[in-house]
Amino acid sequence: MAKYDISTFTWYDQEPQGREMAINVSESSGLTFNAELRKRLPEHFQLCASPDKRVLCIVGSTEGTITLTKSGSRKLSKLLKDMEDVGVILPARYVFYAEDGMLFGELKLPTPSKPDACKCRSVPKKPRNISRSQERHILEDLDDGKLC
Repeated sequence: MAKYDISTFTWYDQEPQGREMAINVSESSGLTFNAELRKRLPEHFQLCASPDKRVLCIVGSTEGTITLTKSGSRKLSKLLKDMEDVGVILPARYVFYAEDGMLFGELKLPTPSKPDACKCRSVPKKPRNISRSQERHILEDLDDGKLC
């Protein structure tokens, strides 16, 4: 008889290896299309954005006016200004997926950073070359939170 009932275990598969399709947006370099996304782009395409600029859409088109530089970037000043006007904070990142023959990119919001905890200076238990009164003042300041 087995020690464990394996039928109650949860099975895990390896997640697919591969980078996500994405555009990075910054004021200085405009839109930078990563290699994974460039592989999926037609030679000429059109790009549009939702009213709140949180979703971008790329459609291949013979009428498409957008082509990329060899580095995969394009400065679209009007789009950058519109993003700023609706409150999209740059730099920003859009992660893309394919659906119905189009590529949709959703704004990936940055994860909020944790506020730094009070970083107190480390004070040795017995600091060298100080008098007892100085030591007492240091310990009192530590208790009062003045050294944080």
